[in-house]
Amino acid sequence: MKEVAKVLPPARVMILSDAIPQRNGVGTYYHDLMEHLEGELGHVEMIPARANCIFKKNKVSIPLPGDASQNLYLPNVIPILHQIKKERPDVLIAPTLGPFALLARLVARYRKLPLIFGYHTSLNKLASLYWQGRFGRLSAWYLKRASRVMFRQADRVVVNTEEMKAEALSLGAKQVEVMGTSIARPIVTTPLKPFDGKIETVLFAGRLAKEKRVMKVAEAAGDLPDTLFRIAGDGPLMNDLEKKAKGLHNLNLTGWLTREDLLVEIDRADVVVLPSEHESFGSIALEVMARGRVMLVSKNCGILHWPELAKGLCVIQEDESVADAIRRLKALSPEELKVRARTAQQATLDMNTQTMQGWQNIIGEVRRK
Repeated sequence: MKEVAKVLPPARVMILSDAIPQRNGVGTYYHDLMEHLEGELGHVEMIPARANCIFKKNKVSIPLPGDASQNLYLPNVIPILHQIKKERPDVLIAPTLGPFALLARLVARYRKLPLIFGYHTSLNKLASLYWQGRFGRLSAWYLKRASRVMFRQADRVVVNTEEMKAEALSLGAKQVEVMGTSIARPIVTTPLKPFDGKIETVLFAGRLAKEKRVMKVAEAAGDLPDTLFRIAGDGPLMNDLEKKAKGLHNLNLTGWLTREDLLVEIDRADVVVLPSEHESFGSIALEVMARGRVMLVSKNCGILHWPELAKGLCVIQEDESVADAIRRLKALSPEELKVRARTAQQATLDMNTQTMQGWQNIIGEVRRK
């Protein structure tokens, strides 16, 4: 008699996250992912670091990645274990390397649960960017060791690009999946503000840190006095940017924004620029494209490794400054720019659908192992 495959109830998933929801790229990725999966799974819940840590008043700061505003949070283990026992997850997800990820590893091992580990940032590249000499080598060695610990336990590792996949495999990952990025529901569902094809306002949105090369955006404001530049975000370069803005009438700093306010900023912009020295993916680019705006990125952004998305992106060439690239876009006709924006928008909506299906497949596969 033919054996009938056992039908499992909808999966129960718990995310133990060292990244703060909506604060940086990884935190935003998994916050948006959770929102999309809520209607597809039996239960999905995130235990974020800042709200579930010890030493809340005296947070433990670390220099990675060169930003004193970022903190290392140590998990408040007993309440977290009680929550895990209460919710009985079938699958654990650890979005990035840190104490909460290591706790997820131990729980997965003890309770024999499948673990999915997110490897979204090349920690080696960040270590070489911020830490030089002997300390830099020691830091890179430690990050590799910690990554290998997670890779050995993880049933599946999720990355953004083929380059990150190769790096993860070289560090001992067993199975690696290249996964796209979802888009926050408000980004998709809020009615679009029409783009007229003119470039009068330029936006940078992200962490104000060295690897983002945000000072290049400020320099472009000086070179293009007839164009309004707005910089949204917070980070270690805020003081330098404030000094620069004092001498420029067309450079405005908004500080850190909520997702709702960031959506407003994207809609009021004509082009958004991301000139990063290193960017594993560049989630902000996806949101901008989904809103029907022109997205200008450096060649170092991982999103360019996705051919269907690359068709809708504009790229800063190696011999160009940010100002030169914007001048080149200004020389295009409004219709050309509108076509580029529409192409980008459709590509992001297609990726969003594929990403949700991909995550559901992975969760189902590791659960059945």
